[in-house]
Amino acid sequence: MTQYVATKNVSVELRRRLKAEFPGAKFSVRTGTRTGSAWISVSWTDGPDTEAVSRIAAPLHGAHWDGQTDSYVQTNNEVTVTVDGQTITGKPLVDGINTHRDFSDDVLAEAKTLWSAAFDGADPDTDGGMRGTALVGGKYLPDTWAPNQVRFIAQEIVAPKRWKAAEAAAKTSAKTAAKPRRKTSAEADPAAGIEVTYTPEAGVTATGTTFGDGAAPILRTHGFDWSRKAAHWYAKGTQGEQSGAGLLAAHTAVQALRTAGIAVTADLPELPADTALPTTQPATQAEDIEEDDVPEDFAGIVLRHTRAGGTLAECTARGDGSAKILKGRRFRWSRNLGCWYLPHSRDRAADRFTLNALAEALREAGHAVHITVREDVARSFGEAEADREQRADDRAERFSYRADRAAGASKAALAEARRIGSAIPFGQPVLVGHHSEKRHRAALDRIDSNMRKGIDEGNRAEHWADRADAAAHYEQHRKDPARTLRRLKELEATLRGLEKLLAGEPAFGSSWDITKPENVAELTRRHSETADEITHWREVIAKAEADGLKLWSRADFTKGDYARSRRRWYEVLRVNGVSVTVPGGPDIQPVIDRNTRAYSWDDRIPYDDITGRMSAEDMAARLAVKD
Repeated sequence: MTQYVATKNVSVELRRRLKAEFPGAKFSVRTGTRTGSAWISVSWTDGPDTEAVSRIAAPLHGAHWDGQTDSYVQTNNEVTVTVDGQTITGKPLVDGINTHRDFSDDVLAEAKTLWSAAFDGADPDTDGGMRGTALVGGKYLPDTWAPNQVRFIAQEIVAPKRWKAAEAAAKTSAKTAAKPRRKTSAEADPAAGIEVTYTPEAGVTATGTTFGDGAAPILRTHGFDWSRKAAHWYAKGTQGEQSGAGLLAAHTAVQALRTAGIAVTADLPELPADTALPTTQPATQAEDIEEDDVPEDFAGIVLRHTRAGGTLAECTARGDGSAKILKGRRFRWSRNLGCWYLPHSRDRAADRFTLNALAEALREAGHAVHITVREDVARSFGEAEADREQRADDRAERFSYRADRAAGASKAALAEARRIGSAIPFGQPVLVGHHSEKRHRAALDRIDSNMRKGIDEGNRAEHWADRADAAAHYEQHRKDPARTLRRLKELEATLRGLEKLLAGEPAFGSSWDITKPENVAELTRRHSETADEITHWREVIAKAEADGLKLWSRADFTKGDYARSRRRWYEVLRVNGVSVTVPGGPDIQPVIDRNTRAYSWDDRIPYDDITGRMSAEDMAARLAVKD
């Protein structure tokens, strides 16, 4: 049976080969979408010439386009790739690989200088008409327009010279020194320690941290978060604030860092003289060192779960074989935490099945494993919800930046395609056998490559813009009054069921043995968490009422009134405890009553889905005006 290799896996292999063959050059290797999903686009700036890159890409073609038969012709190429740790050899599902080489402003500027010297100081931007040949750098320029001659100089003279020098420098650098390990902060200096400062614009920030210095969990515990854009830690909600809980937490974080033996320089607003800093860690800390059951001399992998911190896999090392096992159980690596984590495990009970299966797999691979679960280390629902809203704001900002960047790349690629096309006379065919054939075909390839890039980047910009919009409306969606009221009903039903279980009665289709202390502890914990969540959402509804929200009930309606729901009016046939009974009918007309109903049965609309009320007299007057 013929084995095939997916386009995305071939793309990864092509990127690996280009990196190995051309160290120092940066390539963008993208897989196409939709009808171009079997195509790969490679673009780079300066670096090696197009022919060198094409030689690397040629063995990865699974097919090529035959213009005479107007069809794809399969090749006999085979490629060996590694997918999820397994080596696969097969035919690549790649119909073609587009290559596009750009030139930096420095290269083009040098090319313009050489062109001006060859043409008596003329400016190619202003005197850019048709030019004859000239000898530049030992090569004769083609008879063409000045911008094309400048690009020829950049491609054949300037860029090769710079790439040759870059290759020599890369070889020398590789022999003399190894690449230093990247630091967490651009300003990090272990000898200088960590600097915690306050400015009204940025609030409290912490710079100078490095990977593995132990500062990350302490800062995160005290309300700090990592800013990838600014490359430093920041305390949430401290911008423009010179007093309050945020600054108190910052002073406490400085104290905790110094207690942990980390050098800290602090420049923070002074607290009132009678302010006492807490001497113990807050209850939301993911690790309670005093009551941790991990042996002091344990040297293996620790699987740790707390409600506040989620499920973490700590003390792994690069190359120890644990990464493949953790990825196979949905764990991801966090640069901020410096360890592996299980997504969506915070504020939830430990997934014992996953923890035990992971521990068994790690032990079979030769690792020592210790599992520690602390369900009592938790944060309030309000704190968790505030953290989710803050992360949604961060996502909105991050996705907006990506959308703007992709939109800019799309605009630049399409502009480049138009620029190249403007140099070809309209309707000019390729002159086969003419000296211009090679340049003409290369220009057409560049136009095609830029057009594809422009479309792909445009689709990417649209994708990130949609995600940014969704993140920006996260809080509005979560606190929608109708949705919140329905959520409260479900939570109150859950609370009643937990109370039944604690009383020894069955609920939710099952029963718990309350003679076991661990069952009582878990039910009590769930009851407390549910009550805390109910309190939070009731406060949200109370705030909405204070802002003018109307909560409808049976006291607001009588038989014959009209209730508005989802932009349509329904006649009230009966008033119930939690809903009103209305005529059944398709939602294709603005008013549905006994006369306009299409079906014989009745429907019910809960009060939390009602957004307006109108009396029978007012509705009759309204309909009369429309008639």
